[in-house]
Amino acid sequence: MDRRRSCVLSDFPVFGLLPLSRLQESCYSLSGPTTWTGSSNALFAGWPRKENMSQAQPFEFRSPHRIRKIESHTRSWNGITVRNIVHYPDPGRAWHDLSSRDTTVAIVLGQVGGYCEPRLNLNRPTLRSRFDAGHTTFVPADMTVWGYTDGLRSVRELRMSFAPKVPESILGDDVDSAKTDTPVLLLYDAKVARCAELLAEECQELSGGGRLYCESLTTALTAALFTRRNAQLQRANGLSRWQLRRAMEYLEAHMTEGMSLEEMARLVGLSQSQFARSFKLSTGMPPYKWSLDARIKRAQELLLLGKESIAFIALQTGFADQSHFTKTFHRATGVTPKDWQRRR
Repeated sequence: MDRRRSCVLSDFPVFGLLPLSRLQESCYSLSGPTTWTGSSNALFAGWPRKENMSQAQPFEFRSPHRIRKIESHTRSWNGITVRNIVHYPDPGRAWHDLSSRDTTVAIVLGQVGGYCEPRLNLNRPTLRSRFDAGHTTFVPADMTVWGYTDGLRSVRELRMSFAPKVPESILGDDVDSAKTDTPVLLLYDAKVARCAELLAEECQELSGGGRLYCESLTTALTAALFTRRNAQLQRANGLSRWQLRRAMEYLEAHMTEGMSLEEMARLVGLSQSQFARSFKLSTGMPPYKWSLDARIKRAQELLLLGKESIAFIALQTGFADQSHFTKTFHRATGVTPKDWQRRR
């Protein structure tokens, strides 16, 4: 298992690429090549799609000024629309409104050239001691917070949008409601940044982690931002015997299909964050890691029998195809399935 995934989860593709000028011509009235004079609530809708996006919200990019182009890869998990975005400002100063009709979390993953920062007042710089990437901004629904850049050639960020009640649905009574109502600017948190980077990778090119992996990442990121300070100390217990049995039955029954953290948590009467934390206390590993280890172990048993092709074994153990299986098996064991089988 990838070390970055392991360290992030240890605590508990859709594509669109359109120059803004084309979007303006089809959706907005123009006062210049890069300034929009239409409604600040206008939506980026009708982008090319490669799979069902019924859960994802249209891309809302408000009041852009001097931004030439946007690249966006979008996915949806846990009721959260997740976008890996790259936007390209014109030289000099540029900005846009980070808010939308939903709650927004924006994590800057990379910047080329100058610097970027969130501002409550467009003409008033935010006090800061660091100017590197890796910072998080939280924007409650419809509360204007400006994304300001100066001298940048490009900005890469993970942006999540969700209904205001989503953190509570993921965290249960561990949620700190005060944190969901108050904007946060320039939060540097290593765990949040790691989760965001891994989610961005899943948006661009699915690495095969699947629904369970991505729900675990969104849960970990949500917990890092919105959990009550003493919640983990108050719930330091593992799963009860019946809860662990039911979770294991679910994992065994769904080994060859999409597993869901949300469904497992509901089966045992816990929130997703509470379940992930309690499962790790009971088993020594997060649900995704336990599931992956079980699938690799089952694949090894089938390889030892030597009766089936590697492609068939891949499907029997819940992998998308032989390539996905080979990459994951190699990451877990250090060798390919064929080499592992040959050495036995």
